[in-house]
Amino acid sequence: MSKLKNTYLQFGYNIPLLIAFFLPFGINHAILILIWALSFFAFDNVKQGFRNVFINKWSYVLLAFFLIHALGYFFSEDKSDALNAIEIKLGFLAFPILVFASQFNEVQIKKIMISFVSGCILATVICLFRAFYLYFFEDVNAFFYSDFNFFLHPSYFAMYLVFAQLIVMLFYPTWLSHLSYLNIKIGFISFLLLFATFLCSSKMGLITAFILIPTALFVILYKNGYKKLIVGSLILFVLGLVLSYKFLPQPFERIKVAFKVTASAEKIDKTDAESTAVRILIWKESVKLIKSNFWFGTTAGDANDKLIEAYEKEGLTGALIKKLNAHNQFLQTFIGTGIIGFILLLLMTLGALIYGFVKRNYVLVLFSVLMIFNFLVESMLQAQAGFIFFVFFFCILTHYNFHKLNKTS
Repeated sequence: MSKLKNTYLQFGYNIPLLIAFFLPFGINHAILILIWALSFFAFDNVKQGFRNVFINKWSYVLLAFFLIHALGYFFSEDKSDALNAIEIKLGFLAFPILVFASQFNEVQIKKIMISFVSGCILATVICLFRAFYLYFFEDVNAFFYSDFNFFLHPSYFAMYLVFAQLIVMLFYPTWLSHLSYLNIKIGFISFLLLFATFLCSSKMGLITAFILIPTALFVILYKNGYKKLIVGSLILFVLGLVLSYKFLPQPFERIKVAFKVTASAEKIDKTDAESTAVRILIWKESVKLIKSNFWFGTTAGDANDKLIEAYEKEGLTGALIKKLNAHNQFLQTFIGTGIIGFILLLLMTLGALIYGFVKRNYVLVLFSVLMIFNFLVESMLQAQAGFIFFVFFFCILTHYNFHKLNKTS
């Protein structure tokens, strides 16, 4: 038993490392989380671990978010969906305990994050090879949107790629400074991740990439005294956009359609199934549901049922046929859990953003902005690809300040 304990204490970080690596492949992480939990209770210092958990104030926010979904089961009419809501939100129970109880060293934390980036790179390479094959033999649209994405929905994969690119830009120059030709390798990885983000053609993926990546780059250049390079980088960025629009216009066309639909929101046909149009219609019905269930919500288990009833009543056939959720995590949470759940979600997003500024944890700031933008157009905590990514990295980023790791390594 002592040998197993020593093995876990020395190599246990490989479990979250594997979770991080396999995130871009969309596999079910339940078995890895279960192994991590069993190993923690069997071999770790559980008493000290739980003490560490409750020293971290973010634990109370995350665990409260889980608890409010669990309590909703007893008041829900749709017990099946209520159980599903609890199952989906189990990450808000498991990850605060497992991450906050652990005390990984600097090398282990860096390896976990590098593992995530490596997973994104491998998933991208596989998607590219698959797209080349399909383009020549089966599908001329193989490099576009869902045809390009084999493992995940384009919105989720693009979100992963943007975050991976931020990690590469901010920390690889220091974390991997021992490697030869590091700048060339960083340049190649950056091109690969950005190219894949572009091929995903996710509207929010492109918007967050255009906002966060140049912002991070300009901050890095300014901080290192390369002020002239900022102008050159800006010119290259604009030139890259122009060339991309000329030779690969499809992603930009999706954004143009979205802005057109938004500008004429009052004239949208209720039967419209276009992604931006149907979202606007759904959001209007979501606000109505929130007003009528402001304090306690409908319960998470009944939220989708109430939305579908609203679609049917208002004749929103595009949304009804697909049985769509709110496609906005803030609205989805407000509908299901009322004002309390909404405030907890605000703390985990806007609150974390402010906390990141206060603690000078700027990667947490960028992560929070990334999640806020994506939460505005997707109910990301309703799917494994969304809630695992969010809770796992939220716990890591609030528990470890990578910028301090950067300085002390």
